[in-house]
Amino acid sequence: MRRAPVIAAAAVVGLGVLSIPHGGPSIEQMFVAQTQAATAADNVCLMPGADDDDVLQAPAQERPAAPRAEAQLNVPQPENPDVLQGDVAPVRMVVDPYPSFNGIAVDTTNDLVMMSDTNRKSLLLYPRTSGEAPAARGSARAVAAAAQTSPVQQIMGPMTGVGFVAGVAMDPVHRELFAVNNDVEDRMVVFDYDARGNTKSKRMLYVPHQSWGIAFAPKRDVIALSVQTPNMYVVFKRDAQKFDAPLRSVRGPHTGMADPHGIYFDETHNEVVVANHGNYRPNDLITSYTAYDAREGRQERDAAAGKAFDVNARGRFLGSSLTIFDGDAKGDAAPLRTIAGPLTRLDWPMGVAVDEANNEIIVANNGDNSVLVFKRTANGNVQPARVIRGAATGIKGPMGVTLAKDEIWVANFGDHTALVFPRTAAGDVAPKRILRNAPAGKETSGFGNPYAVAYDTKRQEILVPN
Repeated sequence: MRRAPVIAAAAVVGLGVLSIPHGGPSIEQMFVAQTQAATAADNVCLMPGADDDDVLQAPAQERPAAPRAEAQLNVPQPENPDVLQGDVAPVRMVVDPYPSFNGIAVDTTNDLVMMSDTNRKSLLLYPRTSGEAPAARGSARAVAAAAQTSPVQQIMGPMTGVGFVAGVAMDPVHRELFAVNNDVEDRMVVFDYDARGNTKSKRMLYVPHQSWGIAFAPKRDVIALSVQTPNMYVVFKRDAQKFDAPLRSVRGPHTGMADPHGIYFDETHNEVVVANHGNYRPNDLITSYTAYDAREGRQERDAAAGKAFDVNARGRFLGSSLTIFDGDAKGDAAPLRTIAGPLTRLDWPMGVAVDEANNEIIVANNGDNSVLVFKRTANGNVQPARVIRGAATGIKGPMGVTLAKDEIWVANFGDHTALVFPRTAAGDVAPKRILRNAPAGKETSGFGNPYAVAYDTKRQEILVPN
């Protein structure tokens, strides 16, 4: 993708948007204005190269066969490595050819589970009963359990709009699949249930930069998205598209949100649960609302708003937390309850789910490779009711978590697996089933969204900020 022209275009069109008279636009109005101003850059961002475009439009039987993932690692060596010019192959590559699970959602009506794949930029769908039970090494069952599970559907390719994908949701009534892109594309894409391969989304919605989690509320017919840096969540109509504004947003110092990730809309109890990492940045330090608005400094933004520049504004690190809000909250609303403190064991909580029938909150606790279960009404510095953690569990870098048919699903980012536990599991217990997106033993690079690289000459190590 040709990102440089996009950034330049965004900077030019965004300045006009931010020069708004003092006093007034709401977050929702700013969101619409900024994304509309960026529409000229949108086609540039999504457009494939000329050669790629020819391939995509060619009949399927005329397209070149895709190479096997393993074959991509066999990189030819240049004849003279001292001469770098033209179409030169790299000496070697660090690449993970397999998917990496992130967000997860289950549809119990059609018995399907969907997971986002951050590494290969795709969406993967499997039967809900997929996976094999762990078994003794060397047995026939162990061989089956070590095998890769093939998805029944995979949505992947430049036409899909799936990029640095995070949260996912499923709507069995309207037969729609939702996926939100996080740090780069700033859009939510929606597909039909039967979508496959490199297909264009049926609907696309521009969303705030760093949207991460999706919470679908079918009774209200709305979608709630957590947004990291602005420390907020926004609520859209389910069928919102293009430049539609959020119905409402929850944002401000009284909310207690700090770098929110997982989000769940509990319609039974009319509550929204948000999982927070704890990286807090005040409004004074937030210079962009979407990836397309002007990359102006704080001085320019404050001057345009008629506000004095605050040289003392600083971010801060807070403890990880769960904040629980009224389902109708808006603006700078305080949470109904907050679960935080050393007893909670919260450490970079990612996905979150609520067992609405049994009154429990389930958390993918990424920082210490565990799943935490709290009473739904818990408040303050409280211990979890149960913890699933230990070598036998196989939990490694958990990102997504969901509950369906008395089973807890956990999407691992630290290896190539998704795990299924009984709803009441606790301690160092083995999962009921393991679903693998790569053969057992295949390591993952752990790449999330690397943007730079450095070489440590003393230790001879490559450093990749992820």
